[in-house]
Amino acid sequence: MSLSQVIRTLFEIGLVVLVIWAVFHEDMFIAVEERILSTVRRKRLKVIK
Repeated sequence: MSLSQVIRTLFEIGLVVLVIWAVFHEDMFIAVEERILSTVRRKRLKVIK
């Protein structure tokens, strides 16, 4: 296996773990999404000091 294959495999395993975690902790995942989206909106609208 080359280094690029190892990195890709680790990335794919990480994504699978994240999806499984999100299924069981959906409320926490939604809260993080809302926080990120509200931060982006505030920066876009220049409400942040």
